[in-house]
Amino acid sequence: MQIKRISSMKLSLIVVFLLSGLVVMSAIDGGEARTVCPIQCIQGGYITCDNYPYQKLDGCDCQCAPKDGKNCVLRLQHGPPFNCKPQA
Repeated sequence: MQIKRISSMKLSLIVVFLLSGLVVMSAIDGGEARTVCPIQCIQGGYITCDNYPYQKLDGCDCQCAPKDGKNCVLRLQHGPPFNCKPQA
């Protein structure tokens, strides 16, 4: 009887652990509205958008700006800022 209780408790803990992992993975997936930029950045830089306040988004090309980004600006390490055109 003691062994059944312990194995049942272990099974319950495993199920709880797996379910919590699924919840975390879905939260990470749902929060990531942007896709990973396919362009490899050598010179460094980042993108800012009005609807992503106080965030420096990864990217060194306007293609890397989020599709829902408003008034996005590309800021390279060397050179002036560049206003990105809205994506269709």
